[in-house]
Amino acid sequence: MTLTPMDDRVKSGRLEAARQFWVLARYWLLREWRTRYAGSALGWVWAVVQPLVTLLIFYGLFGVVLSVRVPGLEAENGFLLHLLAGLAIWLPFSDAVGRGVGSLVAYEDFLRKQPIPAELLPFSAVGGSVLVMGIGYAMLLLVAPLQSVFPTPSWCWIPVLMGAQAAITLGVTFGLSMAHFLWRDVGSIVGFLLQLWFYLTPIVYPLAQVPERFHLWYLLNPLACLVMCLQSVVLGLPAPAGTVWALVAWVVVIGVGGWAFFRAMKPALGEAL
Repeated sequence: MTLTPMDDRVKSGRLEAARQFWVLARYWLLREWRTRYAGSALGWVWAVVQPLVTLLIFYGLFGVVLSVRVPGLEAENGFLLHLLAGLAIWLPFSDAVGRGVGSLVAYEDFLRKQPIPAELLPFSAVGGSVLVMGIGYAMLLLVAPLQSVFPTPSWCWIPVLMGAQAAITLGVTFGLSMAHFLWRDVGSIVGFLLQLWFYLTPIVYPLAQVPERFHLWYLLNPLACLVMCLQSVVLGLPAPAGTVWALVAWVVVIGVGGWAFFRAMKPALGEAL
């Protein structure tokens, strides 16, 4: 089948639009990374200090004071690794959602003056959390051998889990940023939901300490599926049957659904501007 001149023009137009979007995306990502810690004395050091302080607080409270242990994990300090695996998922997710939910509202005046793709704003918020994600995973993989948990072939699945984490984070951020622009109460509700979501995810407690009759309910929590898969891949902890398939379903539902909602409501965004 040969392409007509019209087909060539459509194809070249799409390629040019994609190229322009990528140029703008790189600019906004660099801007996000440069301004995130601008003006602070420690600068980029905060990207390491904040996760480390969070880790120490939770470890001190749950690992030392409450003496939480992880059944089935043969390691010198199993709870520390369990906590690291959970925070590697949670910290970049909460960071991206916390910054991204208000991204459209924060740049409302800018969008009126500069016709840029609105998708760039929540996208750059998620992109800005990539450093937090990298630090979280690096801490887990560096500390694991020190606690006698050595690399296995299952660690090859880590990049796949990171991709699934990025897709879910993007979907949630796209959906919530548009919802918050249309209904301003959403931003206040998200703060409470994130607190509840954290404790409904097996991060500061092992799933083994939850009555078994509740285990399947955790499959309704996409972050719990991510955390349990990472704990299984890196630490060898058992996950409820169907966890992997539940994660695949969540990637499709949230990743595609969040983007579809954003695109469907974009005309309303244009009218409001």
